[in-house]
Amino acid sequence: MERIDKDYYYWSLRAVVKKLPIWTANLIPSSFIHNLILKLLGIKTDYSNNISNGNIDTEFIELGSNISIGQGCSIRSSMIIKGHLIITKISIGDNVIIGSNSFIAPGTHIGSNTVLGAMSVTKINQNLESNTVYIGNPAEKLHYSPQNQTKIRKEMEFLNPSDKIYNPIPNDSEEKFVKNLPLNVLTFGIIYFLSNIIPILGTFYYFNEFILPIYLLKPTIIHVFIDLHTLLILLITPLFIIILLLVNLFVVILLTKLVYKISQYNNPAKEGIYHWSNKTPDFNNYFKRSFFLRYAKWKIQKSPFPWLMKPAFNFIGNCQFGKDSVIENCFIAKEFLKVGRNSYLGKALLANHLWDKNLTIKRIIIGDNVAISDNCCIAPGTEIENNVTILPLVVTSKNEKLSPNSTYNYNNNIGDNHTD
Repeated sequence: MERIDKDYYYWSLRAVVKKLPIWTANLIPSSFIHNLILKLLGIKTDYSNNISNGNIDTEFIELGSNISIGQGCSIRSSMIIKGHLIITKISIGDNVIIGSNSFIAPGTHIGSNTVLGAMSVTKINQNLESNTVYIGNPAEKLHYSPQNQTKIRKEMEFLNPSDKIYNPIPNDSEEKFVKNLPLNVLTFGIIYFLSNIIPILGTFYYFNEFILPIYLLKPTIIHVFIDLHTLLILLITPLFIIILLLVNLFVVILLTKLVYKISQYNNPAKEGIYHWSNKTPDFNNYFKRSFFLRYAKWKIQKSPFPWLMKPAFNFIGNCQFGKDSVIENCFIAKEFLKVGRNSYLGKALLANHLWDKNLTIKRIIIGDNVAISDNCCIAPGTEIENNVTILPLVVTSKNEKLSPNSTYNYNNNIGDNHTD
């Protein structure tokens, strides 16, 4: 489907409208609520399904009964590949189990009594037979053979907790993280108090001046709805609540911008490789910035307006997002992130820092027209050129460069241009 297609715009409109009820359902970890919302949105599902842990599209999906979906699983009837939006119906039979962090691609059909293992990815339009176990990326039928049993046993031996890879590193008692409890509490307290004082006072004033008199002056509840003045007040109350929520977010963003600017003036943010045994000023200030940036990010992502993330971070100055880029509810880097124009970031992890022997802090650069699918992990220092598609569960290495006009999957580069 080309972007200029009329169907694309109507699909986008429906997707945006449906985000609010899905956001509301995510506030309550209940499969009953999720199934009810999906039913209201037109999805065929059953209340016996345990689906509250997954990410499910709201169109072109048909679910059977007694389905269990693992944490972080994505069921996507739509997917962006090389600038095209692919939309194909997904159908899942009865008594199906889908493992954690798996990805169900558009057009997938899963038969009844089938198990899909964790970290598995189906192909577009793939058919998974009934009464079968599938696993892998791409998902393949698991055959119970002596060779497979030997392989599984060796993997379990490798994961034995007594193995030396689990032993603590000797002479490494230094704290990795910088704990600035007094400063962090003070910064958080100031931002929290100033951002909530206006909404609290506004709510108190509105309740005492408008809401309370309605119930005190009217003899019955019926008179509230037949009087034009009181009915108008009730109708604008939701709008007033939305305005207060936006004011709260704007003050948080404004104060975070101020604190970030002061932090940058005292010690500008720098990329680098640090060891926790030598806590330099750059090392310390990175954790100071991370604290208040994390609160602003959490505040926006958990609000009814997660689309404010892009303009908010552009305003604060910690990240750069190009025009027409779309950001899903992903684990996004708090700084050292540059995203080009017309790019799509799915529910992925974009990490500008990584712990191993040292702490690596490097900028992530994402070009124009890039699509990153769900459950991907983009490491520090990754540079993604223009027109790149990254399929589900892809993990990049530190400082990796992805060639333009390419498609990357879990196993290798399958695009037009290949990299070593």
